[in-house]
Amino acid sequence: MKKSFTLIELILVIAILGILAGLGLPFLITFKTNQDLDNTSEELVSALRKAQTRAISSEKDSSWGVNFSQPYRYILFREKFSLHDPENEVYEYSRNIYLTVLRNEVKFSKLKGQIDKEFIIDLTSFNKKRRITINQEGTIDYFRF
Repeated sequence: MKKSFTLIELILVIAILGILAGLGLPFLITFKTNQDLDNTSEELVSALRKAQTRAISSEKDSSWGVNFSQPYRYILFREKFSLHDPENEVYEYSRNIYLTVLRNEVKFSKLKGQIDKEFIIDLTSFNKKRRITINQEGTIDYFRF
């Protein structure tokens, strides 16, 4: 006697797998959204700290900053922002993330690494939010909401 699966058993297994996949998909999407948001936030904090470190060390006898005027990218720059400066370091982020700032750039002062006015960056994606703040002393903080 040959052992095999009946059509009903195959349909039942496929249905169960479909239900499990359907239930797991929202969790997978939420996980991916959180990962993208966290990665982008951490990369942005890293770029801000890089600009601040360069300003404190007076690399190339300049202040350094990060510009946010271009869609889906931010740019680390030296002294005065120019879009086509070959010294710029361009960082891109996912189009699913919305970055909100009140001013287009933050610039750290030479030797002290301070900024002239508190700077807040909000990153949002599918009702998830992260906030990066920089106070006037140059302290960079990262918050999850």
